[in-house]
Amino acid sequence: MTQSTMTRPETSTYNPYSTMDDTQASSQDRTPSADSVPAEPVYKLVIDENVVEKITSKAAQKIDGIIDMKGNLLSTIQEGLGGSDKTKGVDADVVDDNNAKVDLSVILEYGKSATDVFDQIKDVVGGDLKDMTGLNLVEMTVNVVDVMTPEEFNQKNGSNNDGGQNDGSN
Repeated sequence: MTQSTMTRPETSTYNPYSTMDDTQASSQDRTPSADSVPAEPVYKLVIDENVVEKITSKAAQKIDGIIDMKGNLLSTIQEGLGGSDKTKGVDADVVDDNNAKVDLSVILEYGKSATDVFDQIKDVVGGDLKDMTGLNLVEMTVNVVDVMTPEEFNQKNGSNNDGGQNDGSN
């Protein structure tokens, strides 16, 4: 029978600076001096997604052929309570410091060409976004969710444009 002996394993202490040479380790311990601080301040402009949505919504509303933007449930509730949603029908994503993506949901005016309106949206929204924020529009999806005549839209929204005249029934 063979007898085995057990030896105690060596214990070591972790040293985070063990892979650094002496000059690196000593520079880690020093507080920053005037020489190590950059001479120029760092400036950064951050554009919030809500700003991109608002610019996109206002730009799209300038385009002939778009009757309205189609909002979500929250937009509907806000409008029902007398408020308005300035970003209705727009969802934006700021991809990085230079690029943004937008999704629009629009109600197209009956009789207007969807492709012509789409081309106008690309030009106007992309231009306004670039001019106002410096962001490039790298992706845009336009969802035509409905088509209406202006009269249908006004009726649906309770607008009465008959000048106070009734429909002839007294």
